[in-house]
Amino acid sequence: MRANNYKTIKHQRGLGMLQWALVIAVAGFFLLFAFKVVPLYAENRYVESALRSLEAGGEKVGEMTDAEIRKKLGNFYMINNVRSEGPTKNIKIDRRSEDLLITVDYETRVPLFYNIDLVLSFQNHLDSSRPGQCCKPATATK
Repeated sequence: MRANNYKTIKHQRGLGMLQWALVIAVAGFFLLFAFKVVPLYAENRYVESALRSLEAGGEKVGEMTDAEIRKKLGNFYMINNVRSEGPTKNIKIDRRSEDLLITVDYETRVPLFYNIDLVLSFQNHLDSSRPGQCCKPATATK
C-alpha cells in the first residue's frame, strides 16, 4: 500500500514553466482587453445619463431649442469627463410633428496592440414619444 501511495504523489505535479507562461500570457491579454474596453463602456454610460438628464430635467425636451439641447449635453459631457469625439460630434435632433428624437450614435476605435484595433459602436436614442425608455433604439414592430 505504501508503494501505491508514493506513486500517486509522484504523478501530482504543478504547472511547468511553459504552462505558467501560457497562463500569464492569456491573463495579460484579457487584462489588456479590459483596460482598453471598460473605460469606453463607462463613457457610454455617461452619454446615457446625459440623455436621461434631458428627460428628467425641469423643462420639457420638446420645448427646448436644438442649441439648448446641444449645450446641455455638452455641459454634461464636460462635467463628467466624456473625452471621445463620437458623443459630442454625433448628436442628431429630429423634430417630428408631435415628438422629438435625439440620437447619439457613434463608433469608437481603440488600438489593442500592433495593428489590431477594436471598434465599438454605441446607439443611444431619446424618443419623447417613449418616456422612461431611454436610451436604446426602439425595435421595429410590424
